[in-house]
Amino acid sequence: GNPAATSISGLSCLLRVRNPEGDLLSLCVSPGQEFSSSGLKAFERTGFQNVLSGVYRSLVLPAASTSLTDAQLLCRQECSQDLCCDGFILSQLLLDAGTILCSLLSSPDVLICNAKGWSPTPTSAVGELCKGVSYDEKEKRFSFTLGGQVFSGTSQLMEESERNFTTYQEIYLWRGKLSHRISYKNSTKDLFYLMDNSQIQSDQNYSLSYQQYWIFRRKSSAEEALLWCLTRCAQEEEFCRMADLQSATDKYFVCTLYPEAQICDSSINQIPGNCATVLPWQPQTLYHKIVTLKSSVKSFYTRVPFQKVTEISVRNKTDMSRKTVSDGFFECERWCDADPCCTGFGFFNDSQLTGGKIVCVTLNSLGIQTCAEETRSAWHISNCTSPDAEFKIHPFGWYQKPADLKSTIPNLCPPVNLPFRPEKYMDAWQPLNMSSVLLDSSISHFEVVDVSRDISNDFSTARDFCLSACSKNQSCSVVTLEIQPSAIRCMFYPDTQMCAHGLQGHSCWVLIKEPATYIYRRQDLLQPISESDSTPRVYIPSQGYLLGKSQVIQVGSGWRSIRQFLGIPYAAPPLGERRFSAPEPPAWPEPWNASEPRAACWQPGDGEAPPESVSEDCLYLHIFVPDTTVQNMSVLLFFHNGGSYNAEEGKTTLDGSYLAAIGNVIVIMANYRVGVFGFLSTGSAEARGNAGLWDQLAALRWVQQNIASFGGNPGRVSVGAAGGGADVTSAHLLTDTAGTELFRRLLLMGGSAFSPASIITTRRAQTQAAALAEDVGCPSSTSEEIVACLRQLPARVLNDAQTKLLAISGPFQYWGPVMDGIYLQEPLAKALQRPRLRKIDLLIGSAQQDGLISRAKAIKKFEESQGRANSKTAFYQALQNSLGGEESNSFIEDAATWYYSLEHSTDDYSSFSRALENATRDQFITCPIINMASYWAAASQGNVFMYHVPETSTQSQEFLLDVQYVFGLPFYPKYEAQFTDEEKGLSLQIMQYLSNFINSGNPNYPHSFSRRMLGVVPAWPMYLSSDGGDNYKEFTASLPTLKGLKKADCSFWSDYIRRLKASTGEKNTPCESLDNNLSPGPNEKRFIMLISSVRKTAKNSDGDG
Repeated sequence: GNPAATSISGLSCLLRVRNPEGDLLSLCVSPGQEFSSSGLKAFERTGFQNVLSGVYRSLVLPAASTSLTDAQLLCRQECSQDLCCDGFILSQLLLDAGTILCSLLSSPDVLICNAKGWSPTPTSAVGELCKGVSYDEKEKRFSFTLGGQVFSGTSQLMEESERNFTTYQEIYLWRGKLSHRISYKNSTKDLFYLMDNSQIQSDQNYSLSYQQYWIFRRKSSAEEALLWCLTRCAQEEEFCRMADLQSATDKYFVCTLYPEAQICDSSINQIPGNCATVLPWQPQTLYHKIVTLKSSVKSFYTRVPFQKVTEISVRNKTDMSRKTVSDGFFECERWCDADPCCTGFGFFNDSQLTGGKIVCVTLNSLGIQTCAEETRSAWHISNCTSPDAEFKIHPFGWYQKPADLKSTIPNLCPPVNLPFRPEKYMDAWQPLNMSSVLLDSSISHFEVVDVSRDISNDFSTARDFCLSACSKNQSCSVVTLEIQPSAIRCMFYPDTQMCAHGLQGHSCWVLIKEPATYIYRRQDLLQPISESDSTPRVYIPSQGYLLGKSQVIQVGSGWRSIRQFLGIPYAAPPLGERRFSAPEPPAWPEPWNASEPRAACWQPGDGEAPPESVSEDCLYLHIFVPDTTVQNMSVLLFFHNGGSYNAEEGKTTLDGSYLAAIGNVIVIMANYRVGVFGFLSTGSAEARGNAGLWDQLAALRWVQQNIASFGGNPGRVSVGAAGGGADVTSAHLLTDTAGTELFRRLLLMGGSAFSPASIITTRRAQTQAAALAEDVGCPSSTSEEIVACLRQLPARVLNDAQTKLLAISGPFQYWGPVMDGIYLQEPLAKALQRPRLRKIDLLIGSAQQDGLISRAKAIKKFEESQGRANSKTAFYQALQNSLGGEESNSFIEDAATWYYSLEHSTDDYSSFSRALENATRDQFITCPIINMASYWAAASQGNVFMYHVPETSTQSQEFLLDVQYVFGLPFYPKYEAQFTDEEKGLSLQIMQYLSNFINSGNPNYPHSFSRRMLGVVPAWPMYLSSDGGDNYKEFTASLPTLKGLKKADCSFWSDYIRRLKASTGEKNTPCESLDNNLSPGPNEKRFIMLISSVRKTAKNSDGDG
């Protein structure tokens, strides 16, 4: 297809060597010498592939019978023999099963298509030449140009091989002198300005795209060469911003075209700042294209919804202080429009800068974007408190160029990388698929970080950065990544795992807020508990090491490992002079053996308990830690001294392992002093009382200081207690302790501060102390003598004496918290009128099988063992006398006797006992619990939830059903056979409720930052103070939600008895007055109806008889 081409059918070249001996010859060719440059003329390989003009003759050889080495030799010899030949182009093509072209050059003008340089714009004239072959599909013809000569023809290979048509092509240039000249007429110098060399830096290691051309001196003068070079830059509208012309040799000039190569420091405070142009070679004469801003903006720039952008790469800085805000912003957009490598810009005012300037900062990269403006999550891993993270008022902030305006030419813009190499943490992360996660749009604890794709040139860079950032924060557990057009969207989460438990095992999922392609869950979160030879060990600062034990428990068909640390002293033994006093700090020998439980505190009725079961040295904790990857676990501190001692079964204790395993929470069972040991008060400094409350406070402080060593979160501590212990524990709400961040949630099972006997008067406390002293033979003339004598007596003697007194006394003679002026400083009514210091969530409830008579079983058994059976009658009489309050009268007792059918005969004593249990339960346990729920729902900021356990035929254990279910008693090996699968399933559900409450303050949700429910347990509505809001959950198989627990019975005490007291001249106690205000009674007509139907109501209400 070219008439000037000469076809050669074959070529064979022989290598002539001198070998006078005639021996066999082995010939080795040095690598790189296949294309020899020796001969008549010396030739050099230029690295260029084409020339604008200069080819005058071509030789065509078949590649099948000619090697490229031989063809190069032929070209060299042909050019050496021709005085007009200045070089040649050697090409190998796919044409006709392989064709080699040798194109001889004479007076070449400009060498183009540098193999190492940037490809020219395809639409330019030079770009068309460098593209190589083109194919006309309509005419089915190909064509290509070499040095001004056009070659064309037809080939069946063209359609498939257009891009790879040329497999080799290079210009070889004679090293001799070239002498012809041509002229240029067009001037483009006014489109450029000469750059100051002081603003230019050279760095051979700096990678920058370029185009390079050789312009021969015999065709162009220096001025003409410069004009050609600048013209070529002007034609490369998107690529070229700078042109450098160098007098490289006496034969040619070197024209090098560069894109924008200015690099600025990342500070936005320095204007114009430290900006320098960095090139791979020192330029000689560097011209920069004058940027002409368009009169309009190409497209809308999107505000980046982040307050903080780091690791940015600044393209340029422009002071806009002399312009209006709107004009400055508009010009900033146009500056970014004019730069193909600009990915966005920052527009800032003097709230971010010193000196009150307004600046436009165009960017190579938007870096890493953190502190999202739309997110107000309390949880985050980034530092969003620094000044550069403050919210920016529109239009100030960060803006991103539209994706369709960004340069699509690969490698055009200078590379931008993270200034640091993220550590690789892949081994510490578990990839998850979508089947392992649940979407939950309600999640409020998360952080979004966008990693610009300009700095994350591959996905692994962004992934490693995000995983590294999360790994450096102990609270971060889940990372998701999604590839977006301009950034890798990375989302961080705390531990969002939620599990559903059943008798056949459990299933767990990870919650995420939005779908993601890549999901990772952290698996390197090791508990701070170290383990050696299966012995878990924890270091307690200022104390020493605790050596616990690992225990495997079975829940249904599943097995869980629990680390148990038993018998940890949280206070010094309260012995000798410490009896009746507030606890003192503990000290133990290191290491402390925490593999065996220690003795529980004395309780009335413990009788002949051995010292290893019951002791005055009893201020110990038992900590149960699940073996889990969950970090910063929530904590339940449950005050409980176990069941009463039984000679046949010993001391029954609660095991926190099962609740810990189900809820992934740390459960702590804590002993504390009760009865006379914990609450003896003489009103003097020797025994002010409330030692048991101080014990609980010491345990709370110990947990705050040390629970993190077990993997617990001191900021998420719940406190709980059952029975009379709930009365005691709830007293903390009446003190300043409620505002000291020692606990956030409260679990009260069968007790409340609203019980009429929860806090005894100082006068009553002194009377009880005197009675005890008299019973044990201590002088009672002064409080000092009483206390000194009582401290000398054996603990068993004191416990037997208090048991004897309690056996014949009513609830107002129980030992309990007293207003000491130190810890309890004000009456209940006044304390509850204070504004709530902070939010404390409350879960409270009762059981129908509970009651003052059932709680006194151990006392009655002890009395019977002492031969004092008549004390039972005295106890029942004391209970009946207590109805209506400590200052009751005969009218009130008669009304209660009538309402609860307390009339009895000797042959129907069981009915009387049952009726008395109902009456005292309502007055001292159930109704005060309902009153407290109503008050807390109305007056506090916390959530309130209430439950009730109806009467059941289930075999009674030492503990009430609610306590059994909460602590997984149906799964204890000792009791498992006594429970049905339905009851075990109910226990699992209740443990799920409780663990959710411990974690989030709401039994419906496992996390405080999510409203996702698994549906494995029915919804539990809050108890509200509004009409119709008295919801409670009934702990039966179907877990129904009911309303109006014991409404008629509690109205009897809060409404009818109040009016009866008023009509009989009795004054209300402060607590009763508060109760009345909390539950305002109906009108008088309703009370007439209530009185007339009271028997029917009492018999049908909640199964009471």
